[in-house]
Amino acid sequence: MGDNGKRYDAEFKADAVKMVRESGRSAASAAKDLGINPQTLRNWLQEDQKWESPDKIRIMELEAELRAEKRRNADLEETAAILKKAAAIFTANSRK
Repeated sequence: MGDNGKRYDAEFKADAVKMVRESGRSAASAAKDLGINPQTLRNWLQEDQKWESPDKIRIMELEAELRAEKRRNADLEETAAILKKAAAIFTANSRK
Protein backbone atom coordinates (compact mmCIF):
# COMPACT_ATOMS: atom_id res chain seq x y z
CA MET A 1 0.00 0.00 0.00
CA GLY A 2 1.50 3.34 -1.06
CA ASP A 3 2.01 6.32 1.15
CA ASN A 4 -0.58 8.89 0.07
CA GLY A 5 0.24 11.40 2.80
CA LYS A 6 1.95 14.70 2.18
CA ARG A 7 5.57 15.04 3.23
CA TYR A 8 6.84 18.25 4.72
CA ASP A 9 10.49 19.20 4.99
CA ALA A 10 12.12 19.87 8.33
CA GLU A 11 12.22 23.62 7.73
CA PHE A 12 8.45 23.78 7.16
CA LYS A 13 7.82 21.74 10.31
CA ALA A 14 10.15 23.91 12.39
CA ASP A 15 8.54 27.10 11.09
CA ALA A 16 5.04 25.77 11.85
CA VAL A 17 6.03 24.80 15.39
CA LYS A 18 7.74 28.15 15.88
CA MET A 19 4.60 29.95 14.66
CA VAL A 20 2.46 28.26 17.30
CA ARG A 21 4.96 28.66 20.13
CA GLU A 22 5.81 32.32 19.49
CA SER A 23 2.37 33.63 18.56
CA GLY A 24 0.44 31.80 21.25
CA ARG A 25 -2.10 30.71 18.65
CA SER A 26 -3.83 27.38 18.85
CA ALA A 27 -2.51 24.50 16.78
CA ALA A 28 -5.89 24.26 15.01
CA SER A 29 -5.80 27.93 13.98
CA ALA A 30 -2.21 27.79 12.75
CA ALA A 31 -2.84 24.49 10.95
CA LYS A 32 -5.82 25.98 9.12
CA ASP A 33 -3.70 28.93 7.94
CA LEU A 34 -0.93 26.58 6.82
CA GLY A 35 -3.31 24.20 5.07
CA ILE A 36 -2.32 21.17 7.14
CA ASN A 37 -4.18 18.78 9.38
CA PRO A 38 -4.39 20.10 12.96
CA GLN A 39 -3.43 16.71 14.38
CA THR A 40 -0.30 16.72 12.22
CA LEU A 41 0.75 20.02 13.74
CA ARG A 42 -0.03 18.79 17.26
CA ASN A 43 2.15 15.74 16.58
CA TRP A 44 5.00 18.02 15.49
CA LEU A 45 4.55 20.10 18.65
CA GLN A 46 4.72 16.99 20.83
CA GLU A 47 7.79 15.72 19.00
CA ASP A 48 9.46 19.09 19.30
CA GLN A 49 8.76 19.31 23.02
CA LYS A 50 10.53 15.99 23.59
CA TRP A 51 13.73 17.52 22.25
CA GLU A 52 13.32 21.00 23.68
CA SER A 53 16.55 22.34 25.10
CA PRO A 54 18.78 25.39 24.63
CA ASP A 55 21.23 23.27 22.66
CA LYS A 56 18.51 22.03 20.31
CA ILE A 57 17.28 25.56 19.71
CA ARG A 58 20.81 26.73 18.89
CA ILE A 59 21.34 23.75 16.59
CA MET A 60 18.09 24.51 14.77
CA GLU A 61 19.11 28.16 14.38
CA LEU A 62 22.51 27.13 13.00
CA GLU A 63 20.92 24.63 10.61
CA ALA A 64 18.56 27.32 9.30
CA GLU A 65 21.50 29.69 8.90
CA LEU A 66 23.48 27.00 7.08
CA ARG A 67 20.57 26.33 4.69
CA ALA A 68 20.29 30.05 3.96
CA GLU A 69 24.05 30.32 3.31
CA LYS A 70 23.94 27.28 1.02
CA ARG A 71 21.12 28.90 -0.98
CA ARG A 72 23.08 32.17 -1.14
CA ASN A 73 26.21 30.30 -2.25
CA ALA A 74 24.29 28.49 -4.98
CA ASP A 75 22.86 31.81 -6.20
CA LEU A 76 26.32 33.38 -6.26
CA GLU A 77 27.78 30.41 -8.16
CA GLU A 78 24.96 30.66 -10.71
CA THR A 79 25.57 34.40 -11.10
CA ALA A 80 29.30 33.82 -11.60
CA ALA A 81 28.64 31.18 -14.26
CA ILE A 82 26.30 33.54 -16.13
CA LEU A 83 28.84 36.36 -15.98
CA LYS A 84 31.60 34.08 -17.29
CA LYS A 85 29.41 33.07 -20.25
CA ALA A 86 28.53 36.70 -20.94
CA ALA A 87 32.19 37.73 -20.82
CA ALA A 88 33.06 34.97 -23.27
CA ILE A 89 30.33 36.11 -25.66
CA PHE A 90 31.39 39.77 -25.47
CA THR A 91 35.03 38.82 -25.97
CA ALA A 92 34.16 36.72 -28.99
CA ASN A 93 32.02 39.51 -30.48
CA SER A 94 34.69 42.17 -29.93
CA ARG A 95 37.26 40.15 -31.89
CA LYS A 96 35.10 40.09 -35.01
